Amino acid sequence: MRIKMQDKVKTILLNRAITRDNDFYLMYSVWQDEFNALETEKMNHLDSFDHIDVLRLMRLLNEKKLTHPSAITRARRKVQEFNPETRGSLWEKRHKRQAQVQADLGYQSLGDETL
Repeated sequence: MRIKMQDKVKTILLNRAITRDNDFYLMYSVWQDEFNALETEKMNHLDSFDHIDVLRLMRLLNEKKLTHPSAITRARRKVQEFNPETRGSLWEKRHKRQAQVQADLGYQSLGDETL
């Protein structure tokens, strides 16, 4: 299942640039695809993911018919780690600040003998 989710997330990241920097848009895109697949299986094209209520969304998540948010964001992190073309502008900004944040927190580099 994990590999399938990574493939799904990678496709979304490549096709919908807004999802590269916004996990909420990414979750929405994954859930929309999953919901549409559910509705197609039931042959019920009357429902739209844009119009479901919160109770139904929570019920679908609880019944594991929609992917858990943490699984989606974990897949995004893994995909972006190995596929630079899926990274948004915020990814680069965050990683440029990484050394300074580590220094501010008192972390030593792995190559430092004073660990």
